[in-house]
Order: sequence, then C-alpha cells, then structure tokens
Amino acid sequence: MLTAPNPTPALELLTKVVDHLTKDLHWPLNRIHFFGFAQGGGVAAEFCIKKWKDQLQAHRNAGAPSEGTSEQANSPSTSFGSVVTVSGPLLSYPTTAAPSTTPVLVVHRPAPSEEALPANAIKSFQRGFQAVTETKLSATRSGMPRSKDEWEPIMRFWSANLSRRPMEGLYEVMSGMSG
Repeated sequence: MLTAPNPTPALELLTKVVDHLTKDLHWPLNRIHFFGFAQGGGVAAEFCIKKWKDQLQAHRNAGAPSEGTSEQANSPSTSFGSVVTVSGPLLSYPTTAAPSTTPVLVVHRPAPSEEALPANAIKSFQRGFQAVTETKLSATRSGMPRSKDEWEPIMRFWSANLSRRPMEGLYEVMSGMSG
C-alpha cells in the first residue's frame, strides 16, 4: 500500500463516471453501489463523502435552513446505494455537519494482519456516514474474503441494500406468512 496516497485523480475519474451515469443516462444515485479493496475501498468511501458534501452545499445554496430546523432536516435526501470497503480506510477525517445517508459496510482483518485498519478507522467512518456496519474477518488469512463465511456478511449487506425494481406482473411469494 502507498504510505501517502493521493486520491485526487481517482476522485476526479469517479466524478466523471458518476456524472455520466446520472446526467447522461439518468441513473438515480441510490442505484449506484461501490465496492473496493484497500485503497479502492477508501477512495470509494471518500468519493461518497465528497459527493455528499457537494450536495449539502448545493442544498444550502438553494435555500437557507429555516430557523429552528435541524441540519439533518435540511440535508439532501439522495445518497448512493451503498459502499463496501474491504480493508480500505478513509484517507481523511470527515468534517460534515450532517453525515452521509449512504449505508457503509467496513470489512477488515484485525491486527496483526497486514490489512488491519488503523485504530481510529471505524470512528472516522462513523463521522462521515450515518449507517456503518463493521465486519471483522479472520486474522489468520490475508487479502480479500475467501470463504463462504467471509463473504456471507457482504452478501447479507447487499441483500438489505440493493434495490429491487418492481416489474409489472411480478409478485413476491413469501413463506411463513399467515393471514
């Protein structure tokens, strides 16, 4: 890993990609999900915070918050679908008045693993995002999740956060329901 990474080029590229998806192809932000390992995960999370800050500023510029209204109530309602970062810490310490509503899963290996996150990493995520879930993997392995047990928390997170598009004539059948 780089000791002093500069995410600026990656953030600029992500800005162009997301602008193309949202402006040219009309994708809603809540259908865009990020997954990254190490610096890729850190950059994805940094990008979501950057975009959230940009939205907060645009929201404030569109109309000042009314007196007696919380910062939260005056936050934009649109966020990304989710971020999954595997062993990828934030590269900055978030300083937003209202944390991003994008749900985040932080998957990491504890020390002494080479991919262990810094001691304050989870607190940094919690400063930047409202909903942060942490999953610790086995310290005896390294790298990406490798087993069904290591992938299961990620799959559960996606199951809860990936949107389901309603289709005409399609019905969900649920078992165990009485009525």
